[in-house]
Amino acid sequence: MSFLKKLMRSRDSKDDESEDTKKTIAIIGLDGAGKTTILGRLLKSDYALTRPTFGINIEIYKYRSLEFIVYDLGGQTPLRETLWEKFVISADGLVFVLDSTDRKRFDLAAEEFNNALGYNENAPVLFLSNKIDLENAASADEVLDVIDFGRFTRVQRKYSFARCSALTGELLFESWDWLTLELSDDKNLPTTNVKIYGGYIFDSDGSEIETTLLGKPKTQSKHATLFKKGNKEIKKYLRMMEHYDRAETLIQVDEKQLVLTKEGQLVLSVIIGENDPAARAIQIIKNLHKNIERKFETEKTECLKQLLEDNYPLDIIKD
Repeated sequence: MSFLKKLMRSRDSKDDESEDTKKTIAIIGLDGAGKTTILGRLLKSDYALTRPTFGINIEIYKYRSLEFIVYDLGGQTPLRETLWEKFVISADGLVFVLDSTDRKRFDLAAEEFNNALGYNENAPVLFLSNKIDLENAASADEVLDVIDFGRFTRVQRKYSFARCSALTGELLFESWDWLTLELSDDKNLPTTNVKIYGGYIFDSDGSEIETTLLGKPKTQSKHATLFKKGNKEIKKYLRMMEHYDRAETLIQVDEKQLVLTKEGQLVLSVIIGENDPAARAIQIIKNLHKNIERKFETEKTECLKQLLEDNYPLDIIKD
């Protein structure tokens, strides 16, 4: 039996236990929208652009407490007419990706989006307006003029709209966090706070400015190796993003999550628990950026630990 047939059979015959932890996602959009590149960023921390998919890519991966089976469907006309309905109809979640620079095909994208909604009337919808790293990317208002999101409010369907960049990661992980929470049946999954084990401050050229480990000395010693690995991952990422002023990413390191944001010359990163919401960590980091930038301009002293303890006492480990 082929791999695809096995997946289709398992999808149609889920037992009660697997339904709690395994969810199917159909990610669709016109060809060239960036669907496969988005999956590369989410699944493999791959920063490379990819060629359009001809057919279907199937990826299985774990994110937080869920195991996702993701159907990455090609966006060419024959595939939209033959494959989309088959996979969208039974998906637990639907992701539509728009190339925000391809204004000539906005109307076609809207039409195909509407068609896909008709195949599945219950799944939560994540709409991603991709490629905001490019200068000619459409604004949110331009996209909202073409796509009618008012229908979701009228029928009380769950949805989220975000402008993102598959290449730099901006707003991508926060959006995926939203979808994860919508699909998860785990009532113990953290939604508001994270467990920060420590963090880093780097200059955008890859020079380390400050590293801090939180918790008691025993805990710090336990995670020392973890932080060395995190240091290497940050430097690798900064080499990839050296030509971009803004970027963010999430990387799995030793069953923990390394969350990083780059804003101009300053790079901040924290390590959080494996099931913690990356969106919360990203928001914390973004809030700290300006404070830390001002401190280093004037005092040139270490400040990350103090700022975390003073402003986010519920998000840091104490033991």
